[in-house]
Amino acid sequence: MTFVFAIVLLLEVAHPSNGDLATAVIGGQQEQSATTADTPGGLRQVSNEGPPTESARLAYLMGIVRRFHGFAANSRNGVSQRHLGEDLRLRAAMNTTSDMPTRLALLQSLDGNNRSLVSTNRVYDNMLKFASTLENVIGAASSRGMGCEDLMCAEHGSCTDTTAGAQCICNEGFVGDGTLSCRAPPEFAPHRLLHEGMNGISSRAADMHVCVFANNKVAVVWRDVMRGEVGRIVIGRVREAGKADLAPPEQFTTAGEKAFDPVCTGFPNGRLAIAWRDKNRGATAWIRGGALGQTNVRGANWHITWGEPYSVSTNQAHKMALLSMPNSRAVLLFSDKTVHAPIESFGNSLLAEIGDRGSITGMGTFRFSDYAVLRLESVRLTSTSFVIAVRGARATDDMDPSSDVTQEANAIFGVLVDGDLAFDPNHLRLEPSQTQIWARGISLIAPNTFAYAYQTGQALKTKMAVVVVDPESHQMRIRDGPYVIHSGFSPYVSALSVPYTASDPHTLVYYDGGNRSAVNLCSWKAVEGKLDRCQDFTWMPEKVQTLSGVHLGGGKSFMVFATDSGVPYYSVFGLSKA
Repeated sequence: MTFVFAIVLLLEVAHPSNGDLATAVIGGQQEQSATTADTPGGLRQVSNEGPPTESARLAYLMGIVRRFHGFAANSRNGVSQRHLGEDLRLRAAMNTTSDMPTRLALLQSLDGNNRSLVSTNRVYDNMLKFASTLENVIGAASSRGMGCEDLMCAEHGSCTDTTAGAQCICNEGFVGDGTLSCRAPPEFAPHRLLHEGMNGISSRAADMHVCVFANNKVAVVWRDVMRGEVGRIVIGRVREAGKADLAPPEQFTTAGEKAFDPVCTGFPNGRLAIAWRDKNRGATAWIRGGALGQTNVRGANWHITWGEPYSVSTNQAHKMALLSMPNSRAVLLFSDKTVHAPIESFGNSLLAEIGDRGSITGMGTFRFSDYAVLRLESVRLTSTSFVIAVRGARATDDMDPSSDVTQEANAIFGVLVDGDLAFDPNHLRLEPSQTQIWARGISLIAPNTFAYAYQTGQALKTKMAVVVVDPESHQMRIRDGPYVIHSGFSPYVSALSVPYTASDPHTLVYYDGGNRSAVNLCSWKAVEGKLDRCQDFTWMPEKVQTLSGVHLGGGKSFMVFATDSGVPYYSVFGLSKA
């Protein structure tokens, strides 16, 4: 009975279930259950408090087993001493009596005492054998080393159990020992976009923008401050290893013409379009087309044949947005004003076709809003439909003409139909009571589903919401959020579409994290309609002055940026399952 009780006690202590047993933890620290807490944005994260680690459990169990082994050994010795004392007492009694019946009774008692000792020792021997076996098993398990809970791996490293015990290894896409460092391979380090300037004037890049087209071809456009703020472009192709083959830079503006906030887009047939304004304020907006590989000169696959610049609108002061459509058509979105009194501000768009020699053919302009807009960003939902993110002027409440509603985080649905652009008049207002909403980014994360990230100027927080679009009615509604994903001022907020794979949807928002350039990554649970497992990562451990990014496919993203001194760089970072 003692053996059975001891085993039950041992198992009960090793696996506490309630009461005081549940608080038995090495070091005297009371065990607390793992709890969850809501972040300011409402996303769930696991707190640091939790049950004891696996290695702590093993160490505690080993201590209990050793105590049990000592208890069995001491009990066996005590029983042997008691039986030996009884044996001596019975033998002494036999030597002092001559009565045969008494001697016979004492002899029977002596034999029973010896039999009881053998039986009791057999029980204690089994207990000692059980304890020794359990000690060996636990010792073999713990001799491999610490558990993953006790290892501190390097950033971008993860712990895994191996035949040699728990070990830190670098996550996929990183190299290093896993414990001290896990770094991106050399190909993923920042590379100079330009190699000019050693013997002449160097470039100082501002307003950088990158687009991807025609099988991983990239086009990078920027305003070159050191060359009279002209517009320049570099065409290249990103290799699998992460480096890019880049053609020499060339100028896309005419002599002496400036290019503020240039944007580009490209097409599968190698044609491209660039739009810009020629002054910071009171400018004329231009769009220009180009085509690759239109000459028969050998080795001139990167040569751009340019068409003539096409004037779009005057009195421009804000960045435009540019989208590619089927059949080499482009949609340019911009803020516009009427020429004659009364002056009216509105959102306008140009549908243009890019010819095989880079010529621009205007196919018409189409209003997408009857109120003033700025901070335009856009993303395609399908080959012909898209969404525009805008900061709009105040509007009168249709239900209460005496009050106004804010439209500082609006979304507008548009579609190309038979050579015309059509826009849904029902605009989505993400935060109709919020003012001072500044930088923003918009990205596709799943079919008919996009993420809208923006910075609130009053609270200095970056928020994100997920919006779904009905494929039939085109009605938009917020599916999840808005959530706070970052606290603090960021001069830029932008997002990459489908940053991982279409079968594993994620959101990716990049922003200024203070003394670093950071990204926020969340997985999207389409069935539940919820964001999950949001994490922040540093992709560049320093601030940048201007940047832009695109997704290349397969979880790999191409980023272009310039330091505070204006030196342009490019870098590739990848996403992978840890």
